[in-house]
Amino acid sequence: GAGGKTITVTGELVDLSCYLGHGAKGAGHQKCADTCLKKGLPMGVLTKDGKLYLILEDHAKADAYASLKIKAAQTVTVTGELHEGGGIKGIGVTSAK
Repeated sequence: GAGGKTITVTGELVDLSCYLGHGAKGAGHQKCADTCLKKGLPMGVLTKDGKLYLILEDHAKADAYASLKIKAAQTVTVTGELHEGGGIKGIGVTSAK
């Protein structure tokens, strides 16, 4: 989808395969999520109000994306360009902490 405005969201970093597949999240799922993210499976940010954003790599800022792969089940703050298409919201990450 087309790029849009720059947004910042804070929430739990989840691996989307397990979260969407069977609702897995939180500290009890961290070890599995770590394994899934190391395999390169998709990750997202789940906000406190239940919004889910797919994390996308901004090729010019690949290090910001890569830094998230070791933060499964942690609270993260992600800034980047909002992309929407087919009912999915994603963020092309330019910074993450």
